[in-house]
Amino acid sequence: MRLRADLALLPLDGDAVVFSEEAQHLLHLNSPAALLFRELQKGTPASEFAHVLAAEGLVPSGEAEQWVTATLDAFTACGMFQDGPVAPVVLRPSPDGDAEAARCAPYASFEPVAEERYRLLETCALIRFGHVAQVRLVRSIVGHLATDDHVVPTITIDISAKMRDDGHLRSDVYRDGLPVGWAPRLSEMAPIVKAALWQSAINAHEFLFYIHAGVVGTGAGCVLLPAAAGSGKSSLAAALVHRGFRYFSDEVALIEPDTFHVSPMPLAMCIKSTGWDLMARYYPEILSLPVHVRIDEKVLRYIPPPADSLEQVPMPVRHIIFPRYEEAASNRLERVNRSEALGRLMNECLALRQRLDQTNVRQLVRWIAGVECYELSFSSLETATQLVAEATGSG
Repeated sequence: MRLRADLALLPLDGDAVVFSEEAQHLLHLNSPAALLFRELQKGTPASEFAHVLAAEGLVPSGEAEQWVTATLDAFTACGMFQDGPVAPVVLRPSPDGDAEAARCAPYASFEPVAEERYRLLETCALIRFGHVAQVRLVRSIVGHLATDDHVVPTITIDISAKMRDDGHLRSDVYRDGLPVGWAPRLSEMAPIVKAALWQSAINAHEFLFYIHAGVVGTGAGCVLLPAAAGSGKSSLAAALVHRGFRYFSDEVALIEPDTFHVSPMPLAMCIKSTGWDLMARYYPEILSLPVHVRIDEKVLRYIPPPADSLEQVPMPVRHIIFPRYEEAASNRLERVNRSEALGRLMNECLALRQRLDQTNVRQLVRWIAGVECYELSFSSLETATQLVAEATGSG
């Protein structure tokens, strides 16, 4: 029973992280599992594992054998042994919506009724509209990113327009002449344009990790709010900004190489219909904003961020807070071990710009060792913002 040669054990917060360069896999190990890994590295006979763990007081003697068996099975499943399978590299699905792009009409040039330029990170998009009704809806999502006409565009987004027999305006969206998506009615058009802009901006930007997270700024740094869809991170980010935190993003955290700073991605705050009444307590204007429908059929409104969000600069991460909204949950903010937090953070990683190796993984571990990590369970947005403010010293 021999470990793979490419595995590296990196201590973190009394636990450890195991990295496999071949599988591009990071695995959090608690203290007993880390000790078992070290015994495997030393060549300790498997028959002695249970005794070693019990002698260290990490596992009750009556449970040690069962615990060792379960842990070795987990190591095998994660591809850690030479004679076992390699853990598969997890590939995230492309966000480009290839199926929707395939339904676009063939690109044809048209005379635009309006042209506007919008800038996000290093990307400047020239957007050309086929119908005047499209302009207002696109502005309602990205209008705060408008820039001067003298800025040279790096991409061109064309939005064609065709009136359907049912009276709805069909819009086909193209980026540099290539299809992106189509909308059978106006309400579905602007989210496609937004996606084309921010995907282009991300692809043109230098980053190490693209994390699905809200980001808000404090005095000397920023707070990551990594979570899956439906966890309340956008509403939490919006409420924190209303409280006085600086706005970076409600869904995108781009972590830079070497410094691990996070660049601002000030897209409009996206609020689903289920959260409109709640958000109206903080942003009363939300109830009068245009209604949009996303490709996943979610009904949305977009709150423009504060004007100063465009002036933010990349900032170091001081806190990582994993939010989870539950209707009947008690409001709790609890510390999370950094090795566990690293695993949870990587679960929300949507893209890697660079291949992981021992050098940048060691940098990653050193980075998170200086970050305060928490999980937040909440049912009250007001209480949640207070807990975050207290934990970050911003209360």
